[in-house]
Amino acid sequence: SGPKENRRKRLAIMDQDGGNVRYLTQGDNLVVTPRYSPTSQDIAFMSQASGQQPRVQVINLETGARQIVGNFPDMTSSPRFSPDGQRIVMSLQQGGNANIYMMDLGSRTTTRITSTGAIDTSPSFSPDGSQIVFESDRGGQQQIYLMGADGSNPRRISFGQGSYSQPTWSPRGDYIAFTKQRAGG
Repeated sequence: SGPKENRRKRLAIMDQDGGNVRYLTQGDNLVVTPRYSPTSQDIAFMSQASGQQPRVQVINLETGARQIVGNFPDMTSSPRFSPDGQRIVMSLQQGGNANIYMMDLGSRTTTRITSTGAIDTSPSFSPDGSQIVFESDRGGQQQIYLMGADGSNPRRISFGQGSYSQPTWSPRGDYIAFTKQRAGG
């Protein structure tokens, strides 16, 4: 298999026992980070066609309808639904930095909720929807930050050597899981 074949990934769902695999995309794009809506039959994911910028898309499991979330000229990534399923928070890269944006799915209005020269990405809502945890290199290396769902009061919550990334809330809201990398491990 060549490099092009390695980049092709299909979005699929299956029963929890591994049976009844159903492919939702054709394998013509790189497809990663699927996330279920907590309130509908929608899945948000990142899709990248060959030679194009990655885009956040949503597919409906019942109808198969697929749509791009927002008409941004640059790369979008890291989609996560709000607990009520009414919004998607995501990262939008513009030039050398990335900021976090919120899209209201009903009105399709988009609001920028971070505004820094850093790379802010991998947002995740708290279970009650009041806060967002995300990763940022605004302190010099990737660390975990917490802010209000409207972008208010951003504050660093991880401290230590290495890079902290990909945070996500536990369903009860009492823990935040993340990846830590230090010295290649």
